[in-house]
Amino acid sequence: MNIIKRTNYPILFDEFFNDFFNVQSSSIPPHNIMESDNDFQIEFSVPGSNKKDFEIEVENDNLKITKKKEKIDSANNYNRQEFNYSYFEKSFFLPDSIDQNKITSKYDNGILKILLPKKKEVIIQNQRKFITVK
Repeated sequence: MNIIKRTNYPILFDEFFNDFFNVQSSSIPPHNIMESDNDFQIEFSVPGSNKKDFEIEVENDNLKITKKKEKIDSANNYNRQEFNYSYFEKSFFLPDSIDQNKITSKYDNGILKILLPKKKEVIIQNQRKFITVK
């Protein structure tokens, strides 16, 4: 069972188009998705942020992570800026197996961790079992 990304990867020529016309798109930071028997865990690499900068919302089986904009330092005149996490938004569709009332998050050492526990009745026990043929 997977968590499904809602946003798409950039299409061909996006980088060329954005560079040529100096378009600033919202950069989505690198993220990991892990699954264990009991939960999913999503980690975002967002160094230099504050836990108050993030908003995490669950609505209609959709998990949305947003980092609010902060002041942009206009004193620096970048020729190319590849890491800019002043704002991003990322959404995921949640499977039915997630207990949405028990989702938690923590920001520590530049990593935003979101824990998505599975419902107890869906947890698969990895125990060996023999079925008797009758």
